[in-house]
Amino acid sequence: MRLRSLGSWCAGGALVLALAVPSLAGSDGIRWDPGNGLTAPHGFWLAGDLTWQVDRLEHEPAQLELKDVSLLTRWDASDRLSFFGEIRLDDAITFENGKGAESGEWDLTVERLYAEALLTPALTLRVGEVYTPFGLWNVVRRAPLTWTTERPAITESVFPEHATGLSLLYQATWHGWSIDATTYGPAQDKLSSRGADPDELPETGLMFGGRAAAGHALGSAFLSVGLNALGFRPRGWSGWGTVTGADLDLTVGGHHVTGEFTFRISPDGRVTRQGLYLQDVIPLTPLVPVVHELYGVLRFEEFQQGHGPTGVGGLVGLWWRPIPPVVLRTDYFFTNRTLAHFEPGFKAAVSFMF
Repeated sequence: MRLRSLGSWCAGGALVLALAVPSLAGSDGIRWDPGNGLTAPHGFWLAGDLTWQVDRLEHEPAQLELKDVSLLTRWDASDRLSFFGEIRLDDAITFENGKGAESGEWDLTVERLYAEALLTPALTLRVGEVYTPFGLWNVVRRAPLTWTTERPAITESVFPEHATGLSLLYQATWHGWSIDATTYGPAQDKLSSRGADPDELPETGLMFGGRAAAGHALGSAFLSVGLNALGFRPRGWSGWGTVTGADLDLTVGGHHVTGEFTFRISPDGRVTRQGLYLQDVIPLTPLVPVVHELYGVLRFEEFQQGHGPTGVGGLVGLWWRPIPPVVLRTDYFFTNRTLAHFEPGFKAAVSFMF
């Protein structure tokens, strides 16, 4: 396994050191809550998860894959200063029908590594690498916390998914409104042991962006609407690409409805990706009282690459957490045509959290 740069070595080494510190704090005061991680004295927290996934796509052989392994750590140095890190291992091993076990590329990625300072009760500064705060889906990446096995197509490889540098977050309330705003830049830099994927956007270069969202109660419901915009110039590009979009987040009657609309414009002015999704998470426990934390998921998607054909699809899924450390998810996705990141078939995953 080869880390791509000296920066990757430094970031990875710092995170490994941070992960080791809780074990040096001694056994007194250390508490493990299955599914929620380990807490230790002096503000340390450590957690992780492992996910196995089965894919049975309509045009591909069945396969079982160790989807990812993640480790997360946080240290609250004071009431106003904390440090957070996450590393993830992807593509470790796959069992494919007719081929048996195959070792993957063992892609070790520093997903997040940043310091966070509370400047005022409403203003927070982050310094380091974060998930690009564009829309709703990209900032929720830990497998057990997502409602489905795969993210919507329009949220994948449409914009740089990691931002490096400074992020300024504002959160406040005003006359019953909830206001959230974020600005970030100046760079994108995914620290990974694997080189660039030709099917994805380059993850090195310049980037500036922002997001603003406002929410308000509507009777017993709560609705939040967000607007997103970013400009990026990966290394090797002759100009700037832009990505803009809008999203909504609605809770009503126990349902959780989310949606995003996004389109990307290349430096020469062409729309190279556009699409949307609308998803409803439905509590099923009232229908099956003996089963706790059971949800159904319905999702509609539309996705277009450049001037190519438009894919229209739908997803039906189940999400179940039988015990705190285990999450089970099953999805079936159907579509009128097969495109990249838009393939019909069945997927199931089991995640173990510790």
